[in-house]
Amino acid sequence: MIPNVYLHDHICDSAVARLRRHVNLVDNFDHPEELDAIIVRQQYCPREVISRAKRCRLIQMHGVGLDRIDVEAAKEYGISVKRTKGGNAQSVAELAIGFMLAMARKMKFLDRGLQAGKFQMFGLPDTVGLELSGKKLGLVGGGQIAQLVAGIARAAFHCEIFVYDPFLSAEACKNLGFHKIETVAELVASVDFVSIHVPLTDSTKHMFNAAVFAKANRDLILVNTSRGGVVDEEALYQALTTGQILAAGMDVFEQQQPRPDHPLLFLDNFIGTLHVGGSTREALERNGNAVVDNVFAALHIKEDE
Repeated sequence: MIPNVYLHDHICDSAVARLRRHVNLVDNFDHPEELDAIIVRQQYCPREVISRAKRCRLIQMHGVGLDRIDVEAAKEYGISVKRTKGGNAQSVAELAIGFMLAMARKMKFLDRGLQAGKFQMFGLPDTVGLELSGKKLGLVGGGQIAQLVAGIARAAFHCEIFVYDPFLSAEACKNLGFHKIETVAELVASVDFVSIHVPLTDSTKHMFNAAVFAKANRDLILVNTSRGGVVDEEALYQALTTGQILAAGMDVFEQQQPRPDHPLLFLDNFIGTLHVGGSTREALERNGNAVVDNVFAALHIKEDE
């Protein structure tokens, strides 16, 4: 019997082609009891689906975060959950650096001015930006993506690296060449750029709030490519409009799709993207084919058959 695999969201063409040669692809949850594996990217895989998926051997996340899968339900029903850890890392790290460059050089402000025909503004003090070279970069979280960001920042811009990560030992920080910082408030007061690389948990929700922004260096540029909810967006808006921090760039929001009238989107010192950190051709190829490898392993499919 040919296995049935749920796939609703887009993954790379090469991965889909591999799947089609060996499984039936199903794009809905109408009959979870007939599914042998589930691939998740943007869609949610809730308990009500998992509890009915009696044949399912694997729920495979296309990416790192597991917040779209009811992991506890999967554990309860004996279904393995896997993710493509590391497939997005380089792409997300490069986006984080891109945000830093764009905000330091006021790209949004300058682009809007050019489109509006405000040529007279060029050369005025408002157009003067910052270099990354030689600046202090703060990392929140010291995992794989954070380390890649640090590597780019050091190699290209000779940045000094500081990190807040309670799970990273002083010895590990020393080995990585990072200065360990004990609190987020101390970090934002000490550095020029902050890049966030933590999951959304009870302890990280609104980690960046009004109290933290009140302690920040007024020239701070904040970047979040991790999870929405780590930053209190109302507090961020106040910090950006009152000069508590200089600028911010975010790839993630508290709501998966922020409202078109979200106040942050109208600020010249804010750039937002819609969770596209891993959306490069290279990352999609790595993740898509890693997904297929795991599905075939779980279903005991050999591609040469």
